[in-house]
Amino acid sequence: MKKTVLFSLGAGALLLAAIPFAGMAQDQDAGASRPEGAYDYRHLAASRDGFPDSYALMERLDDLRYYYTGKTIRFRLADMLSAQETAIGIRTDQKDAWRAYTEALLALVPDRKAVVSVIGGPDEDAKGPEAFGRMEALADALAVNAEKGEALKKAIADLRAKLTAEQLEAARMPRFISG
Repeated sequence: MKKTVLFSLGAGALLLAAIPFAGMAQDQDAGASRPEGAYDYRHLAASRDGFPDSYALMERLDDLRYYYTGKTIRFRLADMLSAQETAIGIRTDQKDAWRAYTEALLALVPDRKAVVSVIGGPDEDAKGPEAFGRMEALADALAVNAEKGEALKKAIADLRAKLTAEQLEAARMPRFISG
């Protein structure tokens, strides 16, 4: 039991540690390259009051425009969920509830179309979309995520009902303590 709890804690820590970096590790075709000079934001490079410099942010957005697919995030999340499944000890009679949970969680990773609609595509007019177009795209993406979030909540409730007290304890994710 102690090994299972430690393994579950380790899997949870990996999941939480990977989430902030998940978007950074996208599928980048080695042959694909961003056009040189396509986005020159060096005039925004000053860092102010501890905020990241704008040039780095623009570079990050360009990487998302050209390379984001969501596939790598899904693979990493699926790998972590597989480890958690083992750590919790999901039995065959619990597989359906577990699969519904993992599918609902993986569905929350945005696809390329949703990301590009919010941040703009690589071939989009530099003036951007029509007035309030970006905010409308954001509202659409949030509405879809709200539906997916409700499906995840239902899957979590169904999974909780199927798990034993020991499995629920093994599935807990600890709060990280800052030193």
